[in-house]
Order: sequence, then C-alpha cells, then structure tokens
Amino acid sequence: MKKIMKALALLLAMIMLTGCGARSEGGTVELFAVNVGKGDALILRVDNWVGLIDAGKAQSMSRVRAALRALGVTALDAVFLTHTDNDHGGGLAWLAASGLSVGAWYAPAMYTGVKAKKHPAIKAAQVRGTEVWWLQRGDAIALGDTGATLKVLAPATLFTDKDDNNSLVMMLETAQGRMLLTGDMELPEEAELLSQGDDLRCAVLKAPNHGDDDTLSQAFAEACRAQAAIISTDSREKPGTPDPGVVSRLMAAGTTVNVTQDAALGLEVTLSGGQASVQYVGIDAPTAGVSIESVVPGADTVTLINDGADCDMTGWSVYSDRGGELFAFPDGYVLPAGGTVTLGSNSSKGGYDLLWDDKKVVHKSKTDTFTLYDAWGRPADIADNGMN
Repeated sequence: MKKIMKALALLLAMIMLTGCGARSEGGTVELFAVNVGKGDALILRVDNWVGLIDAGKAQSMSRVRAALRALGVTALDAVFLTHTDNDHGGGLAWLAASGLSVGAWYAPAMYTGVKAKKHPAIKAAQVRGTEVWWLQRGDAIALGDTGATLKVLAPATLFTDKDDNNSLVMMLETAQGRMLLTGDMELPEEAELLSQGDDLRCAVLKAPNHGDDDTLSQAFAEACRAQAAIISTDSREKPGTPDPGVVSRLMAAGTTVNVTQDAALGLEVTLSGGQASVQYVGIDAPTAGVSIESVVPGADTVTLINDGADCDMTGWSVYSDRGGELFAFPDGYVLPAGGTVTLGSNSSKGGYDLLWDDKKVVHKSKTDTFTLYDAWGRPADIADNGMN
C-alpha cells in the first residue's frame, strides 16, 4: 500500500507511531480512514480481501474514489453500512451506480427512522440485483481465506430513539491484532455492549459517533485500552467534535488519538505483530483550472469552464446542496483547455452536453449552492443560483 502511495506522489506527514518494526508473519492488516469530514468511510484490507465500511455522504464521492484509487482498489469483497445516517450511507448510491465490483452488501438487522424502500443498503443492493445480508450480535463474517474474522458484537436489541444506537459494532480479529469498529454507537448501545462482558481489548479503536460528547465513557475506554483511536470528523462541520472529554478519557486509558480532519486524504492504520501504527496521508496534486461558469434555474443547467490545460474529469463531481443531488463525470471524460461543458437535467429542454439524471436540479426560488469537487475530493469552486 505504501509503495502505491509513493508512486502517486502522496505526501506522508505527521507520522505518529504506536509501535513499529518489521512486519511479522500473519499477513497484511490495514485500515484507511478516509477524510470525509463529519462522516465515516473506512477501507479495510486484510491480505487479499478488501472491504468498505460506510461510504460517507453523497458529496464525499470524489474523496472516497481518490482513496480507493490511491490504494489500488479495483473491487470490493464486501460493503458494510453501520447504520442509516446520511453521513455513513449517503455514498452508497454512487457506489452502487459505479463500475466497482461489490461481493456482498451488509447492514445491521435492527434499524429505525427509515422505511425499507428508503434504506440506503437496500436501495444499493437493488441497483446491483442482489440483497442485503442482515447482521446482529452473534454473527461472524470470515474474510475470504485470510483466517481473519469480523465478529458482530452489536446490535443486540432494537433502539427506537435514534439509529445511532442500532449501529453495527464489529471486532476485527486477525493474526496481527484486533480492531474495534463502532459506527455511531452512543452511550445507550455502549452500556448494553459493556453489560455483555465481551473482551473489548484491541490495538485500534474506531471511536464512535465522531467523538461527540454522547459517546465513549471512561469504562468503555478502559475496557478497550486501545493503542490508537481513530476519530472521523471535522470540527467545522460538527463543532465540538472531537469532544475534549472523549479525548481525555481515551488518553487516560493510554490511547493515542488521531483525527481524520488533520489528514488531507485520510489516516492509514497498520497492524503488525499486535502493534498499531498510524500515518497521516496528504494530497500532493494541484487542482486544475476548472470552475463553475453559470447556474441557470429556468433552464436547469450548470455550465463549467476550463481556464487551464486539458483536464481528465474522471472522479470529478458537482453537488447541489438544496436538493442533495450529485453528478459524477463519466470516467475518461476530458474537458479541453478553454472549453465548456453544460450539465442538463431531465427537466431541461435541450441545450446541454451531459445529462444530470435527475429532475429540477436547480431550485427556482430558493438559494441553491453548487460545489464542484476535483478528483481528490477538494472543492474546486462554489456557485449558487442567484436566488439569495
């Protein structure tokens, strides 16, 4: 993985080690926590098995695709949705529509606040003509022929107040060590988990619910005694995260805290011989000179212009904040130097180059902000429909 990173000229900065040395026998165990802001998208690799745990928001598409590309991932053995919140499951729609192979779709058997026809995992699986495997406490997923297992610790019972408390909680058990992956588990689900008396000791803890103040008691931190904790959040998006109390409780338990917002692309976590190491991975790639030229409500069009060199738009996307619609450029599409491209929707009446396969993308009376994301998931430009 690291060779791939170097080949793509990624900047490795702020290296924080909780253990290092030559890789021991037992294979490769790596977790990449993509920086998707306040959300989760975790790429898990165990030897030749690769899975995705959550996919962030819809507008996180470019960042998740960039991480998958950087890691050389061309197929996923499994996709897990920990719960139905948009910042975990919003990205499943683009993933299902993409050409990326997915072996199986998994989600917690308990969920609330969403009808089955709106469930992100069900909708994604239907696009692929398959079904969801529903998981609950006591289940276990063997990761191919690696000898590793994802043991499901929760959910055990249905919480009807918030779907956070129905989060899929899994312990990764490998020859190299253990990782505890907790979704957005809050204190009620945590208390139920602690009452089960499981051995929660692990080398790596994916901290629950973005390190918010409704998570991670001292008892839980002490039960895990992780070497390293990963908190996936952005304090600009969710002020107060990571919560200082959460950070202090982890540190009191001897756990080093790492936050995705501090790494441009994400955090690369490696397990070897029971020891965890964390690397902060940056992005060393300039944004091309593509920007939004116009947003026209009546025509329902968005036009981009390229003031730079020819630009391969693979991985680029446009996101409408008002309606939550996402347009992903087709792979291999090139916007030539000095050229323009107009995106039109199913509500447009001609006069566009590429179809945004949705209706009424541009709001006609209320402010609608459009963000253009480059192939690395960075905002390249922002414009609105002029209704402010």
